[in-house]
Amino acid sequence: MRNGKRTRSSSSMCATLSSVLVTAFLFALSPSSTTAYDPFQQDSNQPFNINSTNRFHPAQSLSFAQVLFDGFDLKYADTADLDGYIGQDIVGLGRYYARTKFGCITKCDSADFNGVDGILGLGMPDAALASIPEPLFFAITDNTGDPVSQRILKDRKFTMLVTKDAGELQLGGYDHRSIKPGHKMHFMKTTSTAEYSVPITSIKFGGQELLNFATVINPRVPGRMSWIPGILDSGTSCLVLPDSLLQGILKEKPFTKFASLAKNPLYDKTRRLPITIGIGGHTFTIPFEEWWLESDQRPCVQTSPPAFMGVLLGDVLFRSLVVQFDLTHPTIPVIGLAQRNRHYKPVRPGSSWERHKPSHSFNF
Repeated sequence: MRNGKRTRSSSSMCATLSSVLVTAFLFALSPSSTTAYDPFQQDSNQPFNINSTNRFHPAQSLSFAQVLFDGFDLKYADTADLDGYIGQDIVGLGRYYARTKFGCITKCDSADFNGVDGILGLGMPDAALASIPEPLFFAITDNTGDPVSQRILKDRKFTMLVTKDAGELQLGGYDHRSIKPGHKMHFMKTTSTAEYSVPITSIKFGGQELLNFATVINPRVPGRMSWIPGILDSGTSCLVLPDSLLQGILKEKPFTKFASLAKNPLYDKTRRLPITIGIGGHTFTIPFEEWWLESDQRPCVQTSPPAFMGVLLGDVLFRSLVVQFDLTHPTIPVIGLAQRNRHYKPVRPGSSWERHKPSHSFNF
């Protein structure tokens, strides 16, 4: 997850967003369009439809205040453009809340936001906007604010668990029941203080290595294996591989090799082969059913932009693993990874906390 997750909400009249700049944002647009929204419309050229979002109405909040003279104009790598102004209010996430700043969107030109109520501010401060220096997750874990207008999460950790039709955000730690029996959570430091990235040393398909490094030993850190960064990005659907030699770091083009193997009868889809990834000295598995798009009859594996020097670990990884983000020390974030228990069912919206809370205190 690069810095946030686009989310759907049923209770607010807004969309909480976190861009590549990790800050929380809210849709605060005038309901001028009356076009009906079809969530099953697959036309990528359709325009952004404001009626597909739940919008925030500042006038309905007694505690809302606009920050004068502060605005934003965000441009995503996929050309999406968001404009708006800065506001401040009491913002909640689950049972926790705090007074914090966020962006109110007045313009959006991307159909990618259709049916999406927002992206949570779950990123790191180093990538935040100067006008909104504290991401939402840091706001609800900051005990220096007004105790009257906040309920603080004590442990600055959150965990994402995703299936093909549901998802769960675990605050304060992780639930051991969500991990595959016989497996455990493995922890590693991020390779950046601005994005959630981990060191990838290997990617294999059908036992064939896709990351053939030019040198086995990392020239930057003598004594350690070579690696490239893998960015955890829940805003990306697939596994995104480089299709270049990364300026001499690799001896083969990973995506080209994968494509040739996938077309080889020895690695046909009928064999349902997994993709295995070496991360931080541990090996993790992406099952066939998570990287193969059955409806489209094609793999959910794509090529990265030419200038990008790593791998994007999208939803195919989040559906395969339990991923914890430990921001106890913001300058040294720690990522935890474990194989997901396929029998664990995420909590459904509206479910009773008493029915689903962990049975052991060590879970959180």
